[in-house]
Amino acid sequence: MEKNILALDLGKGSLGMAISRSGMFVTLLPNLRFKAGDFDEALRLMKEALFGEKIEHIALGYPTYPSGDPCEMTPIVEAFAPKVQALFPAAAMRFVDERNSTVEAASLLHDIGQNAKKQRHHIDSAAAGVILKRYLALIGQD
Repeated sequence: MEKNILALDLGKGSLGMAISRSGMFVTLLPNLRFKAGDFDEALRLMKEALFGEKIEHIALGYPTYPSGDPCEMTPIVEAFAPKVQALFPAAAMRFVDERNSTVEAASLLHDIGQNAKKQRHHIDSAAAGVILKRYLALIGQD
């Protein structure tokens, strides 16, 4: 059973994170905000936020158009991946389809009574939670 799994949802100016320490339960971590396009700052903030965490696996959201074709963020995430890997060299990394993860996360948050205004502050981490659940399903741990 895989444990200590980190899921990431990278945006132009935000990074959503979720973790599963047990390999079963998903914990949303705080959204990280940075100046749009400053991915080095995103890495610094992520390293700081995850200090002391033992990360063994990384599920990095892979953005594409609904058709599956690459989108504007696809090459950015591809360039971000080795930098994340460098922070956690022993962790196995896998891209996970993130299509509609934000929409799914918004729906889940709406179901628990959060309107769009309240969702703004943690929608990216909720999307990372969706990505993590997809990863757990892919490896048969759902």
